[in-house]
Amino acid sequence: MNCCFVLKFIIFVLILSELTMRNLLFLLFFLQPILLSAQHEYSIKGKVPGLKDGDKLYLVYPVADRQIADSTLVKGGDFSFSGKLDYPVYGAIYLHKNPYVNRPARGENMDYFRLYIEPAKINVQATDSLKNLKITGSPINSLHRKQQEMMKVNDDQFVALRKEFEALPKDKQEDKTVFDSFVAREQALLMTSYKIHLEFAKQYPNSYLSVISLSHISPHAELSAEASKAYQNLAPELKKSPLGMDIPLQLAAPENTRIGKIAPDFDQLSPEGKTVHLSDFRKQYVLLDFWASWCGPCREENPNLVAAYQKYKDKGFTILGVSLDSGGQRAAWLKAIQYDQLNWTQVSDLKGWENKAAKIYGVRSVPANFLIGPDGSIIARDLRGKALQDKLIELMAAK
Repeated sequence: MNCCFVLKFIIFVLILSELTMRNLLFLLFFLQPILLSAQHEYSIKGKVPGLKDGDKLYLVYPVADRQIADSTLVKGGDFSFSGKLDYPVYGAIYLHKNPYVNRPARGENMDYFRLYIEPAKINVQATDSLKNLKITGSPINSLHRKQQEMMKVNDDQFVALRKEFEALPKDKQEDKTVFDSFVAREQALLMTSYKIHLEFAKQYPNSYLSVISLSHISPHAELSAEASKAYQNLAPELKKSPLGMDIPLQLAAPENTRIGKIAPDFDQLSPEGKTVHLSDFRKQYVLLDFWASWCGPCREENPNLVAAYQKYKDKGFTILGVSLDSGGQRAAWLKAIQYDQLNWTQVSDLKGWENKAAKIYGVRSVPANFLIGPDGSIIARDLRGKALQDKLIELMAAK
């Protein structure tokens, strides 16, 4: 079962204020003609008279596979943060605690505000709380507001679709025909969103936000030609960024991962620090499984994978799990492996959606998998539930 639809609903519950899953997938970086080769200083100065003296604020943002956290105290409603960045990033300011260290209690409403952090002097102000902050002095956030305007109708349609599904009786939600109809409608909305991001990239070729948009849509074969043109029109310094340099790889993914093609090789580290290559599994059937500890549908599918593995592990079949967890989620990844009893080889580069193997295979939603034959060729993809069991029965009978 495709994760996108179900995962959107789960994430809506977890981070309702964020509106759409796509904002999670894009990571939301941005660059307005800034040199990309060296770190630059940023500063955030804020004023919120409604905060109390001594209130502690946390600034949290990702850098590569690490999560950076800074803290400061409020005095007279004023607070500030400063630091250096290689690239602009999307982060958040939290009141009282860092939720990645101290998980919020069920039903707890935290006061926080998300924003882009770029090498600039950023000012934020509100009268009462962080959630009402207004930003000035930041080209990144100004352009993001324009993107949000472009996406608003599509975002509202996603919200309406979610509410329509949640309003159904439980038996209707579990009806395959009904569920599949919602998935089809969601897929249509996703394609519309991809086209909006493609248009944004065309309009703002000097924006790092355009790099993010193209990175997300480039694995989709039906948009690859237009995405390739938009990529060629990007500012040269953006194409030289790590994310920009990966886009050609993603544009090639649909062709490189067609049924019958030799599966592209890659290597990543196991939890024990061992380098594992996909090519290590030649001469046996291997299910290349992309998943994550935070992905509900992935975890729901795991018992089916366990059953398949137990039944056929001594008959020339194995599984290679690739986690899209990030560096800050390593403990959750290891716990999920143990809890779900995933007793096959697991690897990850702990870069989340920037996982290199996921880019090679054009994976932009999970769960996703590729069944690879003993000769290294791709036999099938996205086999789940009964479809995986039926395919393995067929292959083992022929063998």
